[in-house]
Parts: sequence; structure tokens; C-alpha cells
Amino acid sequence: MIKVSKLIILSVFFVSIALGSKIAVATKVKGLVEIMPIGKTEFFDLKAGTILSDGDKIRTGKSGFAAIIFIDDKSTLKLKGNTEAVISGQRTAASISKKINLDTGTVRATINKQNTDFVIQTPTSVASVKGTDFWLVTDPVTGDQIICVEGTVGLVNAETGEEVDVTEGMSCISIPDGTLELSETDPSSIPEDPSADQEGPSQIKIYLEGPNGEQKVMIIEYQ
Repeated sequence: MIKVSKLIILSVFFVSIALGSKIAVATKVKGLVEIMPIGKTEFFDLKAGTILSDGDKIRTGKSGFAAIIFIDDKSTLKLKGNTEAVISGQRTAASISKKINLDTGTVRATINKQNTDFVIQTPTSVASVKGTDFWLVTDPVTGDQIICVEGTVGLVNAETGEEVDVTEGMSCISIPDGTLELSETDPSSIPEDPSADQEGPSQIKIYLEGPNGEQKVMIIEYQ
């Protein structure tokens, strides 16, 4: 019998930043993924290990994919192809209040328990979470689909203000005329997670500098 050993590649990024407006880091990038940094007017290629600031805009090409981890609590956001989103966050003493303005596309949000707000806003709806795992698919013409994998997502339709809690195993359609339709999730409707077939642990070491010059190291390990 031949024994086959699996080779695991450990990718390590070393990043040194001051706290300020820095809120997240891009951990995985595949295909065409671009960033328009806050204050800029053009897009640049996004690379794994890039630190994101409050107000940076990310867009993915047709086969692009990007994974982002927030540096306060390791909550993650995965952006599939043809997605555009502005990543915003306001820092408090120990956490970041997060808001994602999602213009179009498909994201998976895996959110650890929050002490502050985590909101994803689309042209049709606002999704608020405290700790959950869900998909959000949005189109500015046809509206939104929320697929809750775990936990609870509070969904508000922007047209009518109607609100519904989407719980584990449930999905909700929110359309621009104000209609909300809640139903059990059809397993075939769940998007494929492109990061699921990427092997090997990875690690990022972030050297943080506080307002008084104090320094600490944050180590983020992810799959």
C-alpha cells in the first residue's frame, strides 16, 4: 500500500498598521478582484494581505472571489463574482461597528457575536445581525434573497419598512415594491462557497499600534 501525504501550505502575511480607520484584511483573492480605496477615483488590483480602510470599495469580476476578515472579531465576508460593495466600519474602544453597502452581487457573511452593529444594506433591504451565518444575493432590479444558514437575520424592506426575522433553515425574498416572502430554504438555492475547496490553513500576523504608541500582535488563522 502506498501512503500519500497531503502537503499543507502555510501562507503567512506580516502587516504593520496603526488602528485608525483600518477595519479588515483581505485574506483570499481569486480571479479579477479590484479595490477603490477611500478618497480615490479608480480601481486597483486587490491582493491577499491588503488592509482595508473604512469606505474602501471592492468589486469582483465574473469569476472573481474575495474573502475579508474584520480585525476586531474575525467575522468574515466572502464576495462572489460580479459583486460590488463598500466596506465601512466605525471603531469604538474594543470593537468595530460594521456596515456593508452592497450594490449588487452575492456575499456570505459569517458573523461572530457582535457588541455593536453589523448591517448589510442593499438598494432594496437592510439586513441586521448579531451573530449568524447567511447568504445575501442582491440585484437592484429584482431585489434580494436572504438564505440563513445559522442564527437569525433581521430583514427590513426599504420601501415599506416591513420587517421579518429570517432564522436557520429559512429564506426570504425582498423585492423593490415592498413585498417580503418567507419560506423554507431550498438546498439547491444555496450558492456554492468558492473557498470550500481551497486546502490548507493560512495565517496573518497584524502588528497594531494604538493611539498612544502601544503595540500588540494579532494573529488571524483561517481556512
